[in-house]
Formats: sequence, structure tokens, C-alpha cells
Amino acid sequence: MSSPMEDNASSPTTGGVIDLMTSLAMIFILLFAAFITQTSSEAQSELQEHKENVQAALRDHLERLGLSLDSDPQDPLTLLIVVPDNKLTFEFGQSILSHDAVQFVQEAMPFYAAVLCGPLRDKIDSLAIQGHTDDRGDDAFNLKLSQERSLAVMVKGLEAIEAQEPSAYQCFQTMTSASGRGRQDLIYDGNSRVNREKSRRVIFKIRLRSTEQRRMVEGLPPVLSSLESPIHLPM
Repeated sequence: MSSPMEDNASSPTTGGVIDLMTSLAMIFILLFAAFITQTSSEAQSELQEHKENVQAALRDHLERLGLSLDSDPQDPLTLLIVVPDNKLTFEFGQSILSHDAVQFVQEAMPFYAAVLCGPLRDKIDSLAIQGHTDDRGDDAFNLKLSQERSLAVMVKGLEAIEAQEPSAYQCFQTMTSASGRGRQDLIYDGNSRVNREKSRRVIFKIRLRSTEQRRMVEGLPPVLSSLESPIHLPM
């Protein structure tokens, strides 16, 4: 059993080691926080650059058709092309594309395929074609109708791509999906009344690859892999 004198003699040494370990831990935490902040900033800059690349590639096409490319407020990786009812029209209550709608699909879809499966392929994760209806009819009918309409756009688009951009056909088919939202995302006027014309729309949702997805495709290790190696503290 140690004497009180021995305990007192060892206390400064023990306290010094604890202080050293605490200081090292704090330094590591600060370095880790700085690394995460830098990584996040770089990822944000890279994402913005990729958005601008997509915008530049589609600019002339969008301006000619009076469309726009907007960020999805619910997903920073997703860009939206909203095609209103007057450009992508269907027979009332049906999924049959009008003559004007067929012309739009035949012009737009091969162009999207050539761009997304060409110079932008390494930046694009997927494309979703999303159909929306107005508030007329019940939920089940509108959900089914919007699904059928989005699928009709995808099928007609793939036919046009196969004829005009065959080299992009397989890539575009693989990355593209069709879904229906029915009347779930209605658009309202300022007086809280449903704007039926604006509610009837098709949205092309272009999702960019995340930093981690791009690194995986390129065969690179995860961004934080360097932090997984053992850390040796001085003794």
C-alpha cells in the first residue's frame, strides 16, 4: 500500500498525462471539424459547378421552348424541368399524347438523351419523368392517370431516341423512370384556388451524382477514408 507521500508525488505526473491526452483530443477534434468544413465547402462548390454545366448544356433548348431549369427545394442534388400542359397535352382524362405533345417529345427527348448520356454522363445519376393532374376526379383515378401519362411520355421518348440517337438509347433507358403523383402536388393561385392549368404538368427531374457516387464510379476511396486509419498518439 502506497503512502500519502507517494500518492502526492505521483499526482502531478498523472495530471500532466491527462492534460496532454485532453489537449491532443481537442486538437484532433478541431482538425476533424476543419476537414469536414473544407470537404463540405468543396462538395458544395463542385455541386454548383455541375448544376451550371447542366444549365449551359440545356440553355439554348430551354430558351427556345420557353422552359426553365430550377433547383428542387426538397433535394439539392435534383434539377427540375417543368413542362406545362400547353406544351405536353393529353386527351382529356386519357393518357393519349396530342399531336403537339408528340412533336415536343420527338424534339426534346433525343436532345436530353444526347446530353445526359454524352458530355454530362459522369455527372448524372438518374432522370425521373413525373406526371401530375389537376383536382378533378378522385385520388385513385388521378394517380393511375398520371402514372399512365408519364409512362406514355417515356415510351414515346424512347421511340424517338432509338430513331434519332440510337447510341444513347440503352443509357437513357437505364437511367430513366416514370412515376405519377396524381393530384398530390396541386398548384394554387394567390387566392388559394387550384390552378388547374398549371397543376396539369410533367416534370423531368434530373438528379446529379453525389460526391461519393462519383468517387465510387471513378474507383476512388471514400472522402473520409483517411480518417479510418489508426491514429498514434505520442506516449
